[in-house]
Amino acid sequence: SRPHGGPTHRLNLMRACLTSTHATRVASTLPHALRRLTRGASRPRVPSRPAAMPIVAAASTSTELVSVGELLSTCVDAALKGCDEIRAVQERRAGTGALSSTRKDADDPRSALTEADTNAQMAIVDALRATWPGLRIVGEEDEHEHDGGAAGKTRDALRADLIRADTPDASEWNEPMDALTVFVDPVDGTREFVEGRLGAVQCLIGVACRGRAVAGAIGLPFPDGSLEHETSVVWGVARPGRAAGESGVAGAPRATPPPLGEKNGATCVTGDSTNASLAAARVVADCATNAVIGGAGNKILAVAEGRAEIALMHFGTSLWDTCAPEAVLRARGGKVTDLFGAPLTHDPERPGGGLINDLGVLATASGSSLKEKDARGRDHGAIAAEMRADPTLVALLAPYSGPSGADDAAFAAQASDVARCLDGSPLRVGEVGRAIASTLCGGDEPGTLLRYSAPESTAIRGLMSDAVRLELAWGDPGAAGMPSTAFYKRVKLGDLEYARTKAVTQPMKIARDVKSAGVEAAFLACSEVTSALAAANVRVPRCFRAELRPNAEDPIESAFALVLEDFAPNNGWHQERLLDPAQARATLSTLARMHATFTAAASAARNDRGALLASLERAVWPAGAYWQPDMQPASQMTTVAAIWRDRHLPAFREAFQACLPAEVDVETLGERLQAVAADAGASSHPFGLDQPSGAETGGAFAKWRTLIHGDAKAANVFLRASPDMPEGVEVGLIDFQWMGFGLGVVDAAHVIAASVDPETLGFADGDAEGSFRLSREGSGGFDEGAAPALFAHYYDEFIHASVANGAAGSEEEARRTWPFEEASAQYDAAILDFSRVVFGYQWVRVGASPASLAAAADSYNKNSYNKSLPNAMWLVRECDAALRRRRAA
Repeated sequence: SRPHGGPTHRLNLMRACLTSTHATRVASTLPHALRRLTRGASRPRVPSRPAAMPIVAAASTSTELVSVGELLSTCVDAALKGCDEIRAVQERRAGTGALSSTRKDADDPRSALTEADTNAQMAIVDALRATWPGLRIVGEEDEHEHDGGAAGKTRDALRADLIRADTPDASEWNEPMDALTVFVDPVDGTREFVEGRLGAVQCLIGVACRGRAVAGAIGLPFPDGSLEHETSVVWGVARPGRAAGESGVAGAPRATPPPLGEKNGATCVTGDSTNASLAAARVVADCATNAVIGGAGNKILAVAEGRAEIALMHFGTSLWDTCAPEAVLRARGGKVTDLFGAPLTHDPERPGGGLINDLGVLATASGSSLKEKDARGRDHGAIAAEMRADPTLVALLAPYSGPSGADDAAFAAQASDVARCLDGSPLRVGEVGRAIASTLCGGDEPGTLLRYSAPESTAIRGLMSDAVRLELAWGDPGAAGMPSTAFYKRVKLGDLEYARTKAVTQPMKIARDVKSAGVEAAFLACSEVTSALAAANVRVPRCFRAELRPNAEDPIESAFALVLEDFAPNNGWHQERLLDPAQARATLSTLARMHATFTAAASAARNDRGALLASLERAVWPAGAYWQPDMQPASQMTTVAAIWRDRHLPAFREAFQACLPAEVDVETLGERLQAVAADAGASSHPFGLDQPSGAETGGAFAKWRTLIHGDAKAANVFLRASPDMPEGVEVGLIDFQWMGFGLGVVDAAHVIAASVDPETLGFADGDAEGSFRLSREGSGGFDEGAAPALFAHYYDEFIHASVANGAAGSEEEARRTWPFEEASAQYDAAILDFSRVVFGYQWVRVGASPASLAAAADSYNKNSYNKSLPNAMWLVRECDAALRRRRAA
């Protein structure tokens, strides 16, 4: 047997997950745009493309690295210099009583422009450009930066060590320069400055990394509202996805002003806008005190300093208003999003978004501080969820999702934080409509998509991805033939704290997870493969649009988005917590047809010179299934015995005694499983993940090599009644992240071990948890032949499908080519290999016990052995039986 899961394998997996080599392989399957993955581009932008064609953006390839800590230090120093310019203007004003100012918008006092703005901008931008040549800087007063009296001044060098002692983490954090953007608002609160409300005036310099605010300096030229005290600069830095970071104060010490509200209730700070939507947001915030203060940065700083719990901002703030204060607040444990809970995207090149936060701003204090003060104990997410349920606020989405219609059903809360493109803006109705029409109609548009809705009730917010059903309203003509729903799935791991943490604590697994998302997108976008599946009557969702943004240099920054055909309830589709006998047989039949389609013999019968298999190989894993040894820590092979002895035996001892027949040797099961784990893993997954093992084209396993689903659990199976199907059930498969080459029997064993209900395994209908016994003498009489009959059904269906597609001339020939005895040996190895990951990892992760299984009984996403005691006991018995058969052989 070949070795699995060693250190070299793990390192190679991390490197292989999104390397240029893999990008080249994918590029030849998906359209030519993917070839850019190996060439690179400085600032990639996604062009408009026909629907169902994958859109791929190249990652940055700059090798010039910048210390984020040093960059922040220079921003702090630049803020001090900008504040000097502001104070100088105020000093002249105090002496003469005059201030030169204009309005960029004659009707808007908030658009005031003074010499303080232009002078401060020049002082800041000139110094930053001199210190960081090539750094992208976006300033509010860019078009005015050469006006005013600061022109021609010699700028002192900015200090890169100003806050080094206080930023040990940020000082070790380096990013490519072209991943960074500095946003400058030289005078935030210009209106307040003109009106003499100096305490609200700030100088903001923020650093965004790939669109996320990560570092900021808030200069306070008038800390106490006058010239009496010198400038203070409040700064903060937090890595993407982190719950908090590093923060401090430079310049003069900062005496925090008193709270703005009552001690025993939450305080919300807003401006004096009379906008109806902002008024609605204040109602949702439901704070004891609503304080009106000026300046965007001033509002968020009030939250960061604990003087308020919530800040709401209108729909005209710009990226330079929010970048620096968001970073400061995040560094102190707070959170900033738009009103609907989606991250602000600080990228001046975001498509269609411009530089305006057009969906407002919601800033909140750290979770514990907010929940203590909020009257209903809400955190940021809960408040944003209520914003998404407010009709007045949801109306703000109309420019993106389309206007509501007179015949629309009653208003429903929207998952508007999920229905976002990869650049952060809401999905645009026109793009969604064109993608679907192009796929279904070959570019001819039978009707226009008028609007879509993303009901909150259909949203899935996972640890590694988000998804939502899109309800579609089409205009005539031709709307009758268009789908009423679509399914949108979005993977953007870089925004998720869980994924960021996992990247540090489990780098092999996060690299694996990133590539898995790319595999699913590439598979669904491969029309040759999905067409072959349709011809075999294997139902997978059609892909209307696939956007792929792999990043080989920093895998967690990869992003993927899919608009898919929806297995919707209004079309008869549903899911089951676990599969009953008919549903299990139908699922195994579907998998058998898929497996028969992609064997080498089927390829030869197609006489396509291997073209279909070649397309498949470029889209999916070389070896499928998430639990294969090469995708798991090597320690699983050597710790199963101790884990079984120390954790599972004590947790399940009473259940073992009550439910298992005496011949099941639970005391030594862990030791026996560990002794064969490596060999069982190699037998179940004989094909190479990083490089070919040789089994692909030679040896006993080559003829069995085919496409496998890799995670065929009940949650990934949709069902609907169909009198035309043998079992009366049609099956639709979803979630193809672990799809790759393998042994079809492994999929079948997974369905039996993880996806079916107790009755399907042979338990009498109605057996209560804990009142059954896995023997004929037990309650109701356990049917030992039920599971073997399921496997025999799968084998027979594979044989029938192989004859039907020409891989064999008759059933007799097919059974000689793929003998049942070999399939049975593969089944035993698959059960042992799967038991290794269940006992050695999954049960440890969930703290498995009879009580935990009972608590999870109603879960749809958990596998059977994690939510059903009969299924768990069956797996233990089947593992013991497979070990006995192996020893006897």
